[in-house]
Amino acid sequence: MKVWILHGIYEGELFCSSHLTEKGAALAAIADVLELLGVESKEDALAVMNNLNAYRETDGEQTEPFEWNQEKMQNMTRPELWGIFQEWVQLTWDNHMGYQIDVAPKALEA
Repeated sequence: MKVWILHGIYEGELFCSSHLTEKGAALAAIADVLELLGVESKEDALAVMNNLNAYRETDGEQTEPFEWNQEKMQNMTRPELWGIFQEWVQLTWDNHMGYQIDVAPKALEA
């Protein structure tokens, strides 16, 4: 049986969770990154993107944020979710908290 393990580190503390579906793991990973970044609304998303992702700015203003609405993401496909995860997680690469997160598939055997 295949499971997906979300694993990460934050301020020197390790954390992980197990997921029966890849989509569930992707949603959990995105939720964790958004929580770290403080994204709860479209305005938050734009502010974070403008502050941490200056190379994507258009005339000083980001026109559309990466998807941030977790209700909308529930209906998305796995490839779409991984794309969203990659966009948001890139904004965490240079952080002072030592935050890192990833998801890895693992096989369970009985």
